[in-house]
Amino acid sequence: MISKEVFVKGAKLGGLGTMCLISLIQFSVLSAEITSSALSNLTVSNALTGRFNDTQSKKNELNQNFKTIKIIVPCEKGDYLTGYIENSHPITVDVINAKGDLSRRLIDNKNGKQDFYSVAKNCDEIWHISGSGSYHIVLENRISLKEQIPDDQSKILSPVISSLNDELRKGQSTENFWKMIERTGTPLIENTPNGTLMTFLARGSYKNVKLIGAPSNNHESLQRLANSDTWYKSFIVPDNTHLSYQIAPDVPQPPLTGFARRVAIKAVAQVDPYNHYPWSSSGFDKFSTKSTITLEGAPKNPMIDSTEIKPKGTFSQFYFTSSTLANTREITIYSPLMTKKNKKDAVLLYIFDAQAYIELVNLPTILDNLMAEGAIPPVITVFISNPDREARARELPANSIFADVLANELIPQIKQRLPMIIPKEKTVIAGSSYGGLAATTIALRHPEIFGNVISMSGSFWWSPKAQTENDKHFVASEVIAMDKKAVRLFLSAGLFENSRGVGDGILETNRHLRDVLLAKGYETHYQEYGAGHDYFSWRGVIADGLISLFATNKLREK
Repeated sequence: MISKEVFVKGAKLGGLGTMCLISLIQFSVLSAEITSSALSNLTVSNALTGRFNDTQSKKNELNQNFKTIKIIVPCEKGDYLTGYIENSHPITVDVINAKGDLSRRLIDNKNGKQDFYSVAKNCDEIWHISGSGSYHIVLENRISLKEQIPDDQSKILSPVISSLNDELRKGQSTENFWKMIERTGTPLIENTPNGTLMTFLARGSYKNVKLIGAPSNNHESLQRLANSDTWYKSFIVPDNTHLSYQIAPDVPQPPLTGFARRVAIKAVAQVDPYNHYPWSSSGFDKFSTKSTITLEGAPKNPMIDSTEIKPKGTFSQFYFTSSTLANTREITIYSPLMTKKNKKDAVLLYIFDAQAYIELVNLPTILDNLMAEGAIPPVITVFISNPDREARARELPANSIFADVLANELIPQIKQRLPMIIPKEKTVIAGSSYGGLAATTIALRHPEIFGNVISMSGSFWWSPKAQTENDKHFVASEVIAMDKKAVRLFLSAGLFENSRGVGDGILETNRHLRDVLLAKGYETHYQEYGAGHDYFSWRGVIADGLISLFATNKLREK
């Protein structure tokens, strides 16, 4: 038996986080075998540690036979529950309802440290944890409804909502309004003298309603209309708006500050039941599904909305272990169908956040469609996963050590697995958010490998902690200071990714970096979209980036 002591955040039942010392114990398989019938209580004062019953050899790591344990989470309806689970292998955490069916998937087949946020519904709750290897689960907070602090509500822009307000004052109900909304769908779109007005709606007797994915780039609060069952929030938006969003009713309001209070929205954010365009097909429940809106002026992308789901090429996977980074990650290579004629034109794409781009964005099928239309040459794609959330936050933001590991340790292994040699001029590194920041800084550090960059909503607001407050444009400053590199770039940003009042946001920093790159003589393609920080829009952005950098002669002739 191996034992080590660690500090974890805990809390008394119904109270705020305190520090408690627990013993983290990793048992051998024989001494800690947990069967599917085992039931343990998970409380804020009692972390659970154990090991699943491994039955397969490590030679078949990609196809582990997961085992399931059941735990009880004592609670009262409405409790806000937060915590994390750590596991060396992929793990899934499901909340089971009173009928024994899946109510919510908190964690979907991920490894490393993963946070969860939930609101208790069927108390005491039963959670199913499926995986292999050792696990450690901690419930950091359980905050009752009595302890939650409501937000202030604020002020009407919509003619339709204003008319409904008048009807309510006359004693009428909201029934006819909601029958209309059921037909037309949400959000409500109106043409006003000030521009296109988009109004998000919710119906119910809630204590609050918030919006995640708002055009304001913030978690906006919907306002209740005259003590009715109708909640609303309106925005003036550009005609090319396309975004995904979720409605969050009864957001827990723990007596916390800053980020800890902000992330409480994750506990209840869910698909809008009145929206006619849910996304994506991989959603397990209403919490893992989003709603979408695409206005008439938005980019037309028939190749990303194809009904064809199954990729036509082939996948291969392997685990890449770096002693330098002291971690292991899964690498997935997608090889499209190629002919002898177009094989010589093949492009090699490296992209971060593998799971999101394979499953949510469905990038392999998008690439197949683009290739079938003759818009781009064949693209072999290397999907790079993150060991866990903390590793992503540590490795992707302008990390020279991580950049060198990719160049010196991963790339040689990739080359051994490719059917051909692809030159740097046809090699592109891509990513979104931190991934866009990483792609840009890695290419500038290793232009001998990566001759092209696609940065989608790159987090260029980021700067090292030592950076002065007066100069937060870290990457732009680095570009100014260095000699020009043989790198071409495609940068993009969403119009809703502007600053929320503290420093420059993604939109402002991308514009500044674009200007610096152009001034230095870099071939720079730049595009802004009527969107936010959103995989829904990045589906089209990755296509635009590839077309901008590698458009075929067939497309150029059009």
